[in-house]
Amino acid sequence: MIRRFHVVVPHVGVGGRPQPVWRVGSVLKFCLQLSRVERAYIWRTGGVTINGHPAAAQHLHCRPGDEVEAWYPQATSGVQPQPEIPLHVLYEDSWLLAVAKPAGQLSHPARGEQHGTVANAVAARFRIASGEGPEPVRPVHRLDRDTSGLLLFARDATTARVLARQRAAGELTRDYLALVAGRPPASGEIDEPLGPDPLHRTRRLVFRPASLIRVDPAHHQPARPAGFQEAYTSYRVVQYGARATLVAARLGTGRTHQVRAHLAAAGHPLLADTLYGGPTWPGLQRQALHAWRTRLRHPATGRRLTLIAPLPEDLRGAAGGAILEV
Repeated sequence: MIRRFHVVVPHVGVGGRPQPVWRVGSVLKFCLQLSRVERAYIWRTGGVTINGHPAAAQHLHCRPGDEVEAWYPQATSGVQPQPEIPLHVLYEDSWLLAVAKPAGQLSHPARGEQHGTVANAVAARFRIASGEGPEPVRPVHRLDRDTSGLLLFARDATTARVLARQRAAGELTRDYLALVAGRPPASGEIDEPLGPDPLHRTRRLVFRPASLIRVDPAHHQPARPAGFQEAYTSYRVVQYGARATLVAARLGTGRTHQVRAHLAAAGHPLLADTLYGGPTWPGLQRQALHAWRTRLRHPATGRRLTLIAPLPEDLRGAAGGAILEV
């Protein structure tokens, strides 16, 4: 599969001033917005033309009005397509694919489990849509096996890069719905680093001075243990119940088990989340966590886009069926 790019060289440069001469390498970078990796791949395995004539080096000149084309062979997916796997599509266009992942299914193949994942179904859909070999599967984020909800995929490397920049700038937001034990305050923020638990393969620990602190002898300040990363979660209560509360949590960072570990550390673990001390709950066989909403700016049009995955029946049942507007 060949990925192709085309642009007419503009009269105005990056700084807004007239630019009578461009280097073709600058056209690839600033006009086509190709990454350093993509540009290197083009010069190594693809090609560039200026007005249909081959360009052998990135320092060659072109002028406003010239047509520059570039291409490179796009890598095929390492994910085995499985068209028999059901896929609940929430949104799809030439740049994005959003699907609803059910609880109990992996987002992407893991070392010991290469089949049956959402990514396997996505690979099949991409292959059918393109009519060629399987496209690379580019998840924008992932969900735990037993977390349900919205998964977002980018259709190409440029879109993936744009969405990564949006995440870093806080323009792409991810909201979760969780059923937690007890009655937390109406809203709150949890700003505590997360890291690995040396006593458990998958559990994450919150950095708390009382349990994890050590002193830096040079500055006499608490030093964070190796492997701990900044993590920020905000939440608001959607609905109080007799013994549990429905909360909407927003990720400021995207750490493993972030919502689960943060809310447990705040004294309100998720229902049925036995890994973090959550109470068992009738009808729930997994942690009560759902990736509910993603908001972003469309990578091609720039318009605001809101994607929502409806709450599944097991969580509606656990909440008593009385879910208010969120």
